[in-house]
Amino acid sequence: MKHFLSIAVATLALLLSGCATTFSSQVSVFHEWPAEMKDKSYIFERSASQANDPEYKSYEEQLRHRLQMLGFQEMAAGHTPALKVGMQYGSALSDIEYSFPWHPVIYDPFWRIHFSRAYYPRSGFYYPYYYPYYFGRPYGMWGMYEVTVRRYYLHQLEIAVTEMKSGKKLADIKVSSEQLSPEISNYMHYLIDSALQDFPGKNGSTRNVEVPLEK
Repeated sequence: MKHFLSIAVATLALLLSGCATTFSSQVSVFHEWPAEMKDKSYIFERSASQANDPEYKSYEEQLRHRLQMLGFQEMAAGHTPALKVGMQYGSALSDIEYSFPWHPVIYDPFWRIHFSRAYYPRSGFYYPYYYPYYFGRPYGMWGMYEVTVRRYYLHQLEIAVTEMKSGKKLADIKVSSEQLSPEISNYMHYLIDSALQDFPGKNGSTRNVEVPLEK
């Protein structure tokens, strides 16, 4: 029986891991992008802390590559570009999910019924239930708590494109995604791809974006 359950759990985990084929995020776009933007030369606008941050430099390189694919040209120092590009990012604990599939557990050896209840705070669903199950414990012995904890992290990225001469902001794009890993580095290239998908996008829109996961 234990061997069968082990196989079933492993199979279910494999199926669940194979279901996720895209990176999901929510993208908000606000822009006043010119209908014809001939000059797409730019420089990165960095804060003092960003200029000395290896992590930021790594993400900047990813953004540089993506901007190049969109026809932007980075200018060398000493040249005056048409645009400047800024990037901000961050992560925060978004939610904690507690699951109590057996909380608490009482076994009645006479009726051989396993009483339990469950609470799922993310959905606000709480219900008592029971089902026939031979738990095999002596009379009057309580069961144990089986608690599952999941922490969800909100990863966010903002990309701003500003006109150099006038200081007018031409595009402000924000993307956010809730993930189980606290490391934003695992998702930065997906966040960048999501933010710049169909650039500049529809002004004033917020939409869900799906990006294929790398294998």
